[in-house]
Amino acid sequence: MDKGDDAGMEMLTASRLLPVAVSGANAQSAVRAELVAVDAYPGLAADWIRLESRADASPFTSWSWVSTWLALLPATCRPLVFRACDESGVFALALLFKAPERGVGRLFGSHSLLVQETGDASIDQVTIEYAGLLVRTGAETAGYKALFEAIRRLGRGWRRLRISATAHADAIVSALPASLDAASVDARPSYFVDLAALRAEGRSYHASLGANIRGSLNQTRRGYGAHGELHAEVAEDASTALAWLEEMAALHTSYWNSKGKPGSFSSPFFCRFHRSLVGAGAATGFTRMTRVSAGPLTVGYVYNLAWRDRIYYYNSGLNYGALPKHDRPGLAALHATIEQALREGWSHFDFLAGAQEYKRRLATDARRLHWVDIRRHGARMSGERLVARVLGKNTFGVPLARALAADAGQRGE
Repeated sequence: MDKGDDAGMEMLTASRLLPVAVSGANAQSAVRAELVAVDAYPGLAADWIRLESRADASPFTSWSWVSTWLALLPATCRPLVFRACDESGVFALALLFKAPERGVGRLFGSHSLLVQETGDASIDQVTIEYAGLLVRTGAETAGYKALFEAIRRLGRGWRRLRISATAHADAIVSALPASLDAASVDARPSYFVDLAALRAEGRSYHASLGANIRGSLNQTRRGYGAHGELHAEVAEDASTALAWLEEMAALHTSYWNSKGKPGSFSSPFFCRFHRSLVGAGAATGFTRMTRVSAGPLTVGYVYNLAWRDRIYYYNSGLNYGALPKHDRPGLAALHATIEQALREGWSHFDFLAGAQEYKRRLATDARRLHWVDIRRHGARMSGERLVARVLGKNTFGVPLARALAADAGQRGE
């Protein structure tokens, strides 16, 4: 946070009750939307947990993740809470940060509004996906209408609203008022394995894969066979999970250092956050530290989030160099982890966003996540477009409705 811009923050933290027009079945409902400082909201945990049970939430908008994050944020880095209520109570929540603009961006607004991100790369390295509102199932459009009305009332200081890696693009387009513009500034596939479909069809995971990847896996499995059968096990307690996290971090860092890069664990906030999350989450089952071994040989560690009936692959540390040929610990570790999830009855194994080749080859399906920027129509936006063209920067992306139409075309809809 920029300590030199406290006056703007005071303006933003003022609580505002806003009447919001809602269409459809809830047309007669009075929707109230407000922005309040997180430290002035003592009932946030209770409201979040209550709403979470009524929402199609992701692990990244769960209270397990959010509460850990809030507890570890620097004292100078405090968000606003967006809250929307109707006759049934709170139906939408989100955490918003004001990130100061720098450079040319300051010509078009003093700050951006970020949903569940801070604008500080060292903090945001924890990476959220499936982000956006925590919103009651069926009320997604109403929730985003309330959010857009709330930010519209903030005045002229903000440049854009950023919602990263969201699956709510359809609701955003449906809720967008004529005064705002929404663009997809990035879009990435989120590959997954539909374990429930494999189970229903009576197919094995291995048999569902393409011939090339099966061949690579067979070679690698034979190589590890010299040490013993591949085996995946989940840490059963917090002390084991934390020990495995440290071993995973060492393998992860060694690999990325060999590529001339620091790796995720170079960030002190990233380390603190995940030690805290794994320590608490091992007891509840929210985090799953998996060790894959071949006899006494550690092949690698896979760090997953377990949320409702799905497993989300978050990070890994792999033991490269253990095989003289066909040394593919990532393929072996992920394959064993997915096979375990299939046996245990999970419905999906989600690789999260990214177009990496291994994700595509190990997946059975994909959805698309969008990084969305929302701006106000008018002279400022026109001026920013002009500057972006002059500088040769495509910072405005693709109109979100057009991006969704392209997604549908790719799926053959």
